[in-house]
Amino acid sequence: MVRVGFFFVLLICMVSAVGCGGGGAQSAGGSPSPTPSPTPTPVGSSASLSATPSSLGFGSQVLNTPTTQTTKITNTGSVAVAITQDSIVGSGFSTGITTPINLNPAQSVSVPVVFNPGAAGTVNGSLVLMSNGTTVLSVPLAGTGLAPLAHSVDIAWDASNSAALQGYNVYRSTVSGGPYTKISPVLAASALLFTDTSPVSGKQYFYVVTAVDSTGAESAASTQVAVTIPVP
Repeated sequence: MVRVGFFFVLLICMVSAVGCGGGGAQSAGGSPSPTPSPTPTPVGSSASLSATPSSLGFGSQVLNTPTTQTTKITNTGSVAVAITQDSIVGSGFSTGITTPINLNPAQSVSVPVVFNPGAAGTVNGSLVLMSNGTTVLSVPLAGTGLAPLAHSVDIAWDASNSAALQGYNVYRSTVSGGPYTKISPVLAASALLFTDTSPVSGKQYFYVVTAVDSTGAESAASTQVAVTIPVP
């Protein structure tokens, strides 16, 4: 009977030891089991960027004629934002910014976007700014490429009163005041009109005319005339 009772008591003590071990560890000053840690705040979740203007519309542009517009990117949030990557969606659009760019709250950066259509038709795209793989801003882009149409410019002038007149030269430039490039052969003295058949849509040209005498001497240039070629 004593042996059985001893065994019974020992068994109870073992169970108690197991049951009291955890409690004993706590009462001895051990740390309780940790609760689940909070989920980390995702990158960029507190970031807030805005674009002014919020979208860029380039309208109609002649093919292979680049034009640039700028959008101002501002950090409107309360934490700094690191723009680690930029990308452009849409054929003909490009940008020249260099990342990474760090923007503190209220700071801004101007981002130029170029539209240089290589084919006729309307293109819709976007400028996407990312922070460590997370998109923080997308700016819509739109533009239309126009195939250039054939244009011509008629340049007319008054006759020279030089007795030794041989003919005239016609010059053209894309910059006011030159330098000019000769676009005509030496014209006959009776010619008071020349047609330029190579203008490009959307560009501006500046023309001057000179008189050439029989010795080959050339007069000073006439008054400059400016012409803007319509689009398309």
